[in-house]
Amino acid sequence: MKLLLIRHGRMAGDPYCEPPSPVAGCLHPDGVAQAEALGRALAATPVDAAFCSPYGRAVETAERALAGRGIGIVRVPGLQEWTPSPEFRNATSTEASAMAARDADRYAEETWKTELGEGTFDVAARVVPALLGALASVGWHARQGGWVPDEGAEKKTVAVFAHGGSLNAMLSFVLGVPPFPVGRFSFPYCGVATVSFAPRRGVWHPALELPASAVP
Repeated sequence: MKLLLIRHGRMAGDPYCEPPSPVAGCLHPDGVAQAEALGRALAATPVDAAFCSPYGRAVETAERALAGRGIGIVRVPGLQEWTPSPEFRNATSTEASAMAARDADRYAEETWKTELGEGTFDVAARVVPALLGALASVGWHARQGGWVPDEGAEKKTVAVFAHGGSLNAMLSFVLGVPPFPVGRFSFPYCGVATVSFAPRRGVWHPALELPASAVP
C-alpha cells in the first residue's frame, strides 16, 4: 500500500471554479510546467487510482501529471481547500487584509475558529470523511489505528491531488497527528508526500517516507 498526497501547481483564475474535464486555464504557465514535471517525476511510479479536489487547479494538475495513463480521475467533494466565510470572501481587499492581519496577530491557540471562515475542526470534519470514503472505494479501510485492505488492495498505489490546507488535514489524520490551527506540513506546488504502509498482524500501519519529493 502506498498513498501519494499531492498539492496542485501554481494556480490562475477563479480559485473556486469547478470546470468540466479536460480542464485548462486553472493553472498559471508556471503551474502547467510544474504539473508536467510532476508527471515526468512520477513516470516510473505505478498509480492504480487517483482522486482529486473538485477545484479546477487540482483537477488540471492531476490530468496533466497522469496524462496518457488511462486512469479515471475521480473528483471527491470534501477534499477542497479551506472555505472562507462570506464576510471574508466578499470583503474588499483592504477589509480582507485587515481581517487576516487580526488573525495573524493572535496566538495559534486563539485561532481554532475565527471570523475568517472554517475552523480547524470544521476542515478536518469535512476532509477526513471524504478521504475515508475515497480510500474505502479502492478497498482500504481505517481500522484499529491503521488500515485493513481488501484482498489484493494492499498492492495498490493511490494518488490524491488537493491543496495545502486539505492535504495537511489528510496527512495529519493518516499519521495520527492531532489537528492544530497551524499546519504541521508544508507542501510546495506539486509537492508529493509519500506514505507507505507495512503490515502487522493484519493491520497496515503508515509511515511518511523521507525525504519528501517535490517538483522544483
